[in-house]
Amino acid sequence: MTGREVGKTEDPMKGRHRSARTTKTRRNSSVELLRLVSMLMVVGYHYVYVGGGGWLARQPMSIAKLVYQFVYMGGGWVANFMFFAMSVWFLMDREHTLTSGLRRVWILERQLLFWSIILLAVTLVLHHEGVYVGDGLAMTAVRSVFPLSTNLWWYASAYALFLVLLPFLNDGLRRLSKRRHGQLAAVCLVVWGVGGLVPHVEFGLTDASVFVFIYWYALITYYRWHMRELDVRSCWALIGAGIGIELMYLLAANAIFMATGRMAGMQMFIFDHWRLPSMMIGAGILLLVLRCRFHSVFVNVLAASAFGVYLIHFYPPIFRCWTTYLPLPKIFGSAHPIISGALVILMVFTVCLMLDLLRQGLFRLTVDRHRGAWFDRLAAAVRGRRVRRRTAPEGGAVDSTE
Repeated sequence: MTGREVGKTEDPMKGRHRSARTTKTRRNSSVELLRLVSMLMVVGYHYVYVGGGGWLARQPMSIAKLVYQFVYMGGGWVANFMFFAMSVWFLMDREHTLTSGLRRVWILERQLLFWSIILLAVTLVLHHEGVYVGDGLAMTAVRSVFPLSTNLWWYASAYALFLVLLPFLNDGLRRLSKRRHGQLAAVCLVVWGVGGLVPHVEFGLTDASVFVFIYWYALITYYRWHMRELDVRSCWALIGAGIGIELMYLLAANAIFMATGRMAGMQMFIFDHWRLPSMMIGAGILLLVLRCRFHSVFVNVLAASAFGVYLIHFYPPIFRCWTTYLPLPKIFGSAHPIISGALVILMVFTVCLMLDLLRQGLFRLTVDRHRGAWFDRLAAAVRGRRVRRRTAPEGGAVDSTE
């Protein structure tokens, strides 16, 4: 969810790969605005799907239920796909090294550690005051100290690992011919795209992990490097087809539940994980947004805190607190459930955004004044030590403390 570099999107087909020939310029605020909207969709998905999706699926069919499932919950993995695609869109035509990948992980880790430690402290206070009554605080503390390795936030852990693998993945995909890359993309789409529309057909891709990002990256790079740019009509067709598939699936699942009283959970299946319709919708929206360009410092500053919204609202104890005090059944059963649900999602999003804007300001005054400087010094020291080892006489030893 990082990587906001913006390059030119009108790329001619040249040679074996289409190159973005990126140049440093002002960030495209249309993309940044989409980043904000995507995170709002993620908050809605977490509130409905994680916060009470099973309960909602057992309710009678109604307009409110359709809005909660199709709009509030349905946008979650559309947003995940767009967030990832935005992050890698301007990275895939650059030269990557293991050092550059680790540097990005280092910068990502600062934000993770900031919020994991702060939110752990908040959790301990809430527990002391009786507001948070959950157990497992010891393990939560361990995970908060090591957020990446313990998968405290799955997206962050998967994306960090993807950044480490990116140099090797990028080199491997670039060595493929257009035909071989197309075959890889086709196999992925058949196995996990079409196959993934059938319940219990998983082919090993069962959890939200780095392999989902590798799958997406193989598809995105094929489009960007080898395919002609889709026109506006094709983008809208892609969005319409994805929405149509999801809507038909949702209505059919609701009809089966109302007729049999069984398989309520199937109503959520089409919106979970990396389903092909969600990818179609996300790809169509992103390609349309990339055609629009405007610049707004205000939007860019807000978008820089979009990832912080994810970290704050989905920190396990915090998520449990706000979904307990704003329970989905109560909000859905209110006099105006559609408006009430939208207000809850917007309120959580706004509060978290404001909090991360404070973090962003603090970072600008402190660690971002020399962004990545500590890592650069460490990397330079490691490179210097390797050089000394290579140039040392045979049989000699080099003192690493020199």
